[in-house]
Formats: sequence, C-alpha cells, structure tokens
Amino acid sequence: MSTEFLKLLAQAGLRVFDKEDLIKSAISLDLKESYVPRMTSLMVKKGDMVSLYKGIYALPTELLAGGPLHSFEIAMKLAKKGAISHRSAMSYYELTDQVFSKVYLTVPKEEGANLSKIKDYEIKGTRYHLLRVSPQKYWGVKAVFIGEAKIWMTNLEKTLIDGLSRPDLCGGFREVIFAYERGISKVSVGVMLNYAKRTSLVACKRLGWVFEQLGVQEDAQEQLMELSMPYCQRLDASGDRHGKVIPKWNLLENI
Repeated sequence: MSTEFLKLLAQAGLRVFDKEDLIKSAISLDLKESYVPRMTSLMVKKGDMVSLYKGIYALPTELLAGGPLHSFEIAMKLAKKGAISHRSAMSYYELTDQVFSKVYLTVPKEEGANLSKIKDYEIKGTRYHLLRVSPQKYWGVKAVFIGEAKIWMTNLEKTLIDGLSRPDLCGGFREVIFAYERGISKVSVGVMLNYAKRTSLVACKRLGWVFEQLGVQEDAQEQLMELSMPYCQRLDASGDRHGKVIPKWNLLENI
C-alpha cells in the first residue's frame, strides 16, 4: 500500500506535502481518513517519507525527481498560501550578492493560509519568517519554477517597492539601494509608480529619492515630488530619527 501511496504523491507532482495532501491521496485509494496518521507514522519509520516539520513531509531523496528539495518548496507548504518576498525574492532576482539562511514569505490573512501567531520557524537548518498581511495588501505576485517546483514569488517591481517599506527584511536600506541599482533597468516604471502609490505616500517619496540618487526617471521624479505629504517621514523606515531633512521629498535622510 505504501508503494501505491508514494506513486500517487509522485504522480501529483508532490515532493513536499502535508496532512491534507495525504488525506486526498488516501481517499483516492479508498482508505479511511482515520488510517492516515497510522500509515504516515509507519512510512516515516520505514523511510518511505521524511518528516520535515509537524505535519509536513517530503519524499525521500532517492525518489525526488528533478533534484533535491529547495527551501522555497518547503516554504510554500509551510505558509500554505503566500509568496516568497523581500530579501529572498531579491536573491532570486539576483539583486544582491549576499547569501542568506532565512527565507521570507508574505502570507495573506485568509482562509487556508498559515494563520498561526508564530512568525519564525526552523526546518532542517533553514529559518523561515512569515510576514502576515491583510488580503488587500497581498498583490504583485507571480508563479516561477525552480526545477519542476512551482513557486509563488513577488514580482520584480513589488520586491523593490517592498524594500522601501521594510528594509529590515531586505538586508538594510543600503542593500535596498544596491538592489535598485541592479534592477532598475529591468522594471516597468509605470508599474513601479502604480505599486508605490498603492503602498503608501511615503513609499512614493522614497522611490523618488532613489530615482534621484540613481540619476534616472526625471519625469517620474516630478510626478512623485508633486504628491503632498504633510509630515516629514524617515527615509529608512527601520532607522532612527536623525539626519538632515530633504525638503523636496519631505524625508529625513537617516542613512
């Protein structure tokens, strides 16, 4: 029976799976749902599947088609819904030279997602950080493939805009500027402007400041400069309130 079970999982393209996946496979084999915990325990003991975390399993290495498991695959199953984001997305788009041992995910607070209050997990030596947001703030994602695994990822524009709001999840503000230097020629400026406006007024001002520093997109700079922001905000959202005020952007240059 375990052989048939594993065959079903493999045919479904599942390399990482959870209890719900196991129940679906069991039902298709006319097994009772109540049998799943016992069968899972036996298969783990026999080495027919690997326990990664509470309720998350994987095929053994010798049965993995397409290469070893990627941390992003595990992240998708851990979050249940959501997308790889921030520093991890920057790494995927080759916007950083740094090597990271933590995977960042943005998860919408909606039914079916991992809505636990736990933000940080560790699985097989890799740390995972889940940033939970309202469904209205979950957008700008796309499907990418790492090997044969389908992964949801914030797109390039959203990744860069997220860096302006949460530089602390992207290696710091200077690392965000470096990411812009690498990625600015690959983005749609129209999409960037739309995303910045959708995010916040201060994100717009920070984007204008970055454009100015890089000496690009003068027309976009003008548009962003014309937006009225009543209060002076920090350039680096994760930094202290110090430094000089830049009147044209109404930002405190705290880097």
